Amino acid sequence: MKSPRYQLPPRKWLAWITSLLAVAVIVWQVGHHQALSMQSIDWGQLSPNRWSLLAFAALLVPVNWGIEALKWHVLLERKRSSIGQSYREVIVGATWGFLTPNRSGDAVARVALLPAADRARGLRSFGWSAWSQAGMTLTFGALAWIWILNVPLKPSGISANGILGLQSHGGMGALEIVPWIAFAGTIGWWSLGWANNRFGQKMMMRLGKRIRLPHWLHAQSADSAAMTRSHLPLILMLSALRYGVFACQFVLGLMAYGFNGFPEMIGAVALVYWGNMIIPTAALAEMGIREALIVLVIQPQPEMVVPLITGTFAIWMLNLVLPALLGAIIGTPSMNATHEH
Repeated sequence: MKSPRYQLPPRKWLAWITSLLAVAVIVWQVGHHQALSMQSIDWGQLSPNRWSLLAFAALLVPVNWGIEALKWHVLLERKRSSIGQSYREVIVGATWGFLTPNRSGDAVARVALLPAADRARGLRSFGWSAWSQAGMTLTFGALAWIWILNVPLKPSGISANGILGLQSHGGMGALEIVPWIAFAGTIGWWSLGWANNRFGQKMMMRLGKRIRLPHWLHAQSADSAAMTRSHLPLILMLSALRYGVFACQFVLGLMAYGFNGFPEMIGAVALVYWGNMIIPTAALAEMGIREALIVLVIQPQPEMVVPLITGTFAIWMLNLVLPALLGAIIGTPSMNATHEH
């Protein structure tokens, strides 16, 4: 969970702090449930109860990243290039994103693999793709907050116990302002994108007449901006689909380790992704953030603490670590060739 050395000092310390807090929450939760004193931890719990569900989650990994590659392909308006080229750029970006705070290296790597003439478009394309995907995380996270606080849940399985406990005993009534803040943030996020879509080009053109802007900040032509706007409905739809895919992967991972209660797990997963997004950290530190959040939200029985953390870790490995390793393998020759040109 160590942050990269080249981070700015404030960001580096923030990554350390959030990582340590994540570990502290996990330790507190384990102690709270008396998992250690009851000697309920069994190393056999590291193995899933249903390998088939975990295998199905693994099969969805290329679908997850394939949707992201399709968004990248559409926004770049590649008509002659194959989708495979876009897929490789996205996977290489995943490698660099894994090593940088808030996955900022993802954009740098993708754009570096593009021809120089296409890099300005690449930056804008990455921005629109990231905006739409983050918007889905904020939207479903806000809806999960509202749903959990206002819809009476029935304990259909272990996964519901923690949510019910948070509602009735964890002081959730005092946190009713949180979903409305989350909802307001979501509206603000979508509104900023809409405003940029409508007025961003005009503002950048006026600014460009007054001061000299870097090449990558130059305003798009009217035709290019209109083309980008025409793609946004499809990009939003693909972003929602991708969110559904990796949320289902998370649920499959939990079910593989013995959890049930599908509706409640969806709400818990949405809150974990929401919290993971708003907490600034490096991808390596996400390993602690996700586990801390899922333990906090679900609050399992003592004997289920280890399966919960293990299932969450398994999905993190599948969706982030494996693509990052693949990108490191296939990306090195491509990056070298790019620098030589």
